[in-house]
Amino acid sequence: MKFLLCSSGISNPSIHKALVELLGKPIAESDALCIPTGVQPFPGGPSHVYRFISGTTSNREDMPDTSLANIEKWAAGIRVPAYAIDDQTAIKVVDGTLEVVSEGHWKLFTANESS
Repeated sequence: MKFLLCSSGISNPSIHKALVELLGKPIAESDALCIPTGVQPFPGGPSHVYRFISGTTSNREDMPDTSLANIEKWAAGIRVPAYAIDDQTAIKVVDGTLEVVSEGHWKLFTANESS
Protein backbone atom coordinates (compact mmCIF):
# COMPACT_ATOMS: atom_id res chain seq x y z
CA MET A 1 0.00 0.00 0.00
CA LYS A 2 1.11 3.57 -0.70
CA PHE A 3 0.22 6.76 1.17
CA LEU A 4 1.25 10.39 0.99
CA LEU A 5 0.00 12.11 4.12
CA CYS A 6 0.14 15.89 4.26
CA SER A 7 -1.52 18.75 6.05
CA SER A 8 -1.90 21.18 3.18
CA GLY A 9 -1.96 19.20 -0.05
CA ILE A 10 0.73 19.42 -2.72
CA SER A 11 2.30 22.61 -1.38
CA ASN A 12 5.88 22.46 -2.75
CA PRO A 13 8.07 20.75 -5.38
CA SER A 14 9.33 18.03 -2.99
CA ILE A 15 5.81 16.87 -2.11
CA HIS A 16 4.83 17.05 -5.81
CA LYS A 17 7.82 14.85 -6.72
CA ALA A 18 6.93 12.34 -3.98
CA LEU A 19 3.36 12.07 -5.31
CA VAL A 20 4.56 11.51 -8.89
CA GLU A 21 6.93 8.78 -7.61
CA LEU A 22 4.06 7.05 -5.79
CA LEU A 23 1.74 7.26 -8.80
CA GLY A 24 4.40 6.14 -11.29
CA LYS A 25 3.16 8.65 -13.87
CA PRO A 26 2.31 12.36 -14.16
CA ILE A 27 -0.43 13.61 -11.85
CA ALA A 28 -2.54 14.75 -14.83
CA GLU A 29 -2.66 11.14 -16.07
CA SER A 30 -3.62 9.71 -12.69
CA ASP A 31 -6.55 9.15 -10.42
CA ALA A 32 -5.75 9.62 -6.74
CA LEU A 33 -7.75 9.84 -3.54
CA CYS A 34 -7.36 12.97 -1.44
CA ILE A 35 -8.82 13.14 2.06
CA PRO A 36 -8.06 16.54 3.61
CA THR A 37 -7.82 16.43 7.39
CA GLY A 38 -5.55 17.74 10.11
CA VAL A 39 -4.66 14.37 11.64
CA GLN A 40 -4.02 11.23 9.61
CA PRO A 41 -3.64 7.81 11.29
CA PHE A 42 -1.87 4.93 9.57
CA PRO A 43 -0.96 1.40 10.63
CA GLY A 44 2.21 1.32 12.67
CA GLY A 45 2.46 -1.94 14.55
CA PRO A 46 0.31 -4.61 16.20
CA SER A 47 -3.45 -4.48 15.65
CA HIS A 48 -5.14 -1.28 16.89
CA VAL A 49 -1.78 0.55 17.31
CA TYR A 50 -1.26 3.65 15.16
CA ARG A 51 1.35 6.30 14.63
CA PHE A 52 -0.20 9.69 14.08
CA ILE A 53 0.63 12.57 11.83
CA SER A 54 -0.21 15.79 13.61
CA GLY A 55 -1.27 18.93 11.79
CA THR A 56 0.63 22.17 11.52
CA THR A 57 3.49 23.20 13.78
CA SER A 58 3.68 26.71 12.39
CA ASN A 59 2.12 28.54 15.36
CA ARG A 60 -0.57 29.96 13.09
CA GLU A 61 -2.77 32.57 14.75
CA ASP A 62 -5.91 30.85 13.45
CA MET A 63 -4.84 27.53 15.01
CA PRO A 64 -3.46 28.33 18.49
CA ASP A 65 -3.81 24.75 19.78
CA THR A 66 -1.31 23.41 17.24
CA SER A 67 1.87 24.98 18.57
CA LEU A 68 4.86 22.65 18.84
CA ALA A 69 4.62 22.90 22.64
CA ASN A 70 1.00 21.70 22.59
CA ILE A 71 1.78 18.90 20.16
CA GLU A 72 4.68 17.81 22.39
CA LYS A 73 2.27 17.62 25.37
CA TRP A 74 -0.12 15.51 23.27
CA ALA A 75 2.70 13.20 22.14
CA ALA A 76 3.76 12.64 25.75
CA GLY A 77 0.46 10.85 26.33
CA ILE A 78 0.93 8.15 23.68
CA ARG A 79 3.31 5.20 23.58
CA VAL A 80 4.14 5.05 19.89
CA PRO A 81 6.21 7.40 17.72
CA ALA A 82 4.39 10.58 16.62
CA TYR A 83 5.25 13.10 13.92
CA ALA A 84 4.48 16.81 14.11
CA ILE A 85 4.52 18.31 10.60
CA ASP A 86 3.89 21.72 9.08
CA ASP A 87 2.13 22.59 5.80
CA GLN A 88 5.38 22.12 3.82
CA THR A 89 5.89 18.53 5.00
CA ALA A 90 4.40 15.19 4.02
CA ILE A 91 4.86 11.60 5.12
CA LYS A 92 5.42 9.08 2.33
CA VAL A 93 4.59 5.46 3.21
CA VAL A 94 5.28 2.60 0.81
CA ASP A 95 4.65 -0.95 2.02
CA GLY A 96 5.20 0.06 5.65
CA THR A 97 8.39 2.05 5.03
CA LEU A 98 8.09 5.67 6.13
CA GLU A 99 9.93 8.68 4.66
CA VAL A 100 9.58 12.35 5.63
CA VAL A 101 9.35 14.67 2.60
CA SER A 102 9.85 18.26 3.71
CA GLU A 103 10.73 21.78 2.71
CA GLY A 104 9.45 22.95 6.09
CA HIS A 105 9.64 21.87 9.71
CA TRP A 106 8.84 18.58 11.39
CA LYS A 107 9.70 16.68 14.54
CA LEU A 108 9.59 13.03 15.52
CA PHE A 109 8.57 12.26 19.09
CA THR A 110 9.76 8.75 19.91
CA ALA A 111 7.97 6.47 22.33
CA ASN A 112 10.85 6.90 24.80
CA GLU A 113 10.58 10.70 24.67
CA SER A 114 6.81 10.65 25.02
CA SER A 115 6.34 7.96 27.69
